[in-house]
Amino acid sequence: MPAREETPTRRERRRVELRDRILETALALFETQGYEATTVAEIARRADIAYGTFFNHFPSKLELLREISDLSLQGLFEDVEGLRKRPGSFAEHLVALFESSAEKAELSGPQVRELTGAMMALAFPEHAGQDNRRIRLAFRAILEDGHAAGELRDEIDLDTLTEVVVGTWYSMFLSWVHFDDYPLRERASGVARFLADTLVAPHARSANQER
Repeated sequence: MPAREETPTRRERRRVELRDRILETALALFETQGYEATTVAEIARRADIAYGTFFNHFPSKLELLREISDLSLQGLFEDVEGLRKRPGSFAEHLVALFESSAEKAELSGPQVRELTGAMMALAFPEHAGQDNRRIRLAFRAILEDGHAAGELRDEIDLDTLTEVVVGTWYSMFLSWVHFDDYPLRERASGVARFLADTLVAPHARSANQER
């Protein structure tokens, strides 16, 4: 017989609820006033918990940022999986992913640009390689779908295509972090369409245009 899953105890549920509340409160503060300007004391006060309770869940504000970065990546992966289930061509999926991610970023709080920069700069080095691999696998999944459908240029291997797409993705968000006047949504749409035009095989491009 399969092992029966144990129901979480009231204490365990309470711990999860407190951790989620800290995360939600911190993210709201980081997005509205910035990571650097937000203190642990303020997070605890807004979350309505004792100052010491914060450290029962997160050893430091940096560890909390790491958790928020993980949640952000999870959101990207969910977006990728959602797109892969929708009807449409590789080009349509790629453009939709770039555009929706840029729109989501720009419509967040006024300090989300600073928060994104903090996640890029302060994430622990031991996690950087793992995160990069996860992002590459997410984009590669879309490329593999396009390849399986015969839409991609077959003279370029998938590893190279992944490098091009992921490199463009990183460069776009890095520019947005560092340049106040960087038009993220406009640039996301432009580079994604350029990538699609460049990577899609001529016969598939013609078929998409005839739809």
